[in-house]
Amino acid sequence: MRKESFSILSNVIKQDLWKSLSLLVQEQVLENKEMLICEGEVADKIVWIKKGVLRSYFLLESGEERTYCITFDESMMTAMTSFISGQPSKENIQSIGKTELYVLYKADVDKLCVDSIVWTNFFKQLLEEQFMELEEKLFDIQRLDAKDRYLKLLQNYPHYIQQIPGIYLASFLNITPRHLSRIRKEVNL
Repeated sequence: MRKESFSILSNVIKQDLWKSLSLLVQEQVLENKEMLICEGEVADKIVWIKKGVLRSYFLLESGEERTYCITFDESMMTAMTSFISGQPSKENIQSIGKTELYVLYKADVDKLCVDSIVWTNFFKQLLEEQFMELEEKLFDIQRLDAKDRYLKLLQNYPHYIQQIPGIYLASFLNITPRHLSRIRKEVNL
């Protein structure tokens, strides 16, 4: 693992602490539609996406998949409630296309936090950022219409939006695939 891969870490972590982390982190590649975490499993790892896309989804009683989170390069991902509590996950995390990851296991996170307050503060900061991203998503759902939510994604992740299957993107935007198609046509005019 290269220090440059984590811009957030580069500014916070000293070289000796960086070395302790790099010894624990493993690289993993997921192929298209490969599962990282399945509903019912305990999330025992946290990942940083080096390159690619992950989606979190759950199943409705009807069996329909509901995508509620899509995460891109240089972002952290896990089934957070399961990771923190040790309880079985209520979500699935799956790759969209080939995805390269850095993986750190919960036991190693706990050990790092015991060994140094710097790591405790770092992981606290990560959790705070995750909370703020979740809050922003909730606000977006309430304040922005579907077209504006799509445009925001398109502005932030233009090269990925075209690669995400419409059914996942529509589910994430909380609209039908047909409505997504209309929005895409309108935006491309």
